[in-house]
Amino acid sequence: MSLVDIDRKMRRRPPARILTIDIERLPGKAWAFDQRTNFIPYRNFIEPPRTICWAARWLGQSRMMFRAEWLDPDRMVAHAWELFDQADAVISFNGIRFDMQHLRGMWLTAGLKPPRPWKDIDLYRQVKQFGFLSNSLDYTARQLGFTGKTVHYSIDMAHAAVSGDKEAQRQLRAYNSADVELTEFLHERLLGWMPNHPHMGRSLEQSCNQCGSTDLEKLPSRYRAVVLTYDMFRCQDCGGIVRANFNAVRVASTTGVR
Repeated sequence: MSLVDIDRKMRRRPPARILTIDIERLPGKAWAFDQRTNFIPYRNFIEPPRTICWAARWLGQSRMMFRAEWLDPDRMVAHAWELFDQADAVISFNGIRFDMQHLRGMWLTAGLKPPRPWKDIDLYRQVKQFGFLSNSLDYTARQLGFTGKTVHYSIDMAHAAVSGDKEAQRQLRAYNSADVELTEFLHERLLGWMPNHPHMGRSLEQSCNQCGSTDLEKLPSRYRAVVLTYDMFRCQDCGGIVRANFNAVRVASTTGVR
């Protein structure tokens, strides 16, 4: 599949409302006794780390959204909450252990209530199945045919951005937005390889859980669970394999005991 084909597929509107998001953080400042310190008590922090901006885009749309503390810190927090409150699923890279935790912390601090529940599609957890030399977003995207990152994060750039440097702000925005594009690309390339992907269909019609397509080809073999077997299908769009939830056939009259 060419990059042009992938970009065309990414621009189509999926059956579910899916948000891709990436946040950027500014490291904190703290007192330390030596350079080998591996734990710093919170009392030693002069300035704690903080989230300074985020970029996001609805899958299938072209408009990139960006919010930053130098534009409007309150709106940066509130707008992120509004997007999550609308999302059926959220695509991220290491978002479960990083982005989502920091976003929840900002919402709680701002006095906001929890947004509607969403399903996490954390691609970092997915790429670990392939045994690549590195599981980083940049390396994985390069392995799969994308150019990778052209702008790289630096602490100096981040500090300059929050201090009002317009060029640094432009560079950080470009870096943040590029990470969202890379994450979208990686999600498209991994479709078919994520059996635990949240279901993207909207009706009871049989469809692929990963891309929502109803173009399914029935496979000659069946999926065997513990005591039941189910019809099995391959998605003709992303190649993922799904099983039916109905028309099950019992293959055993007993089950094991632990």
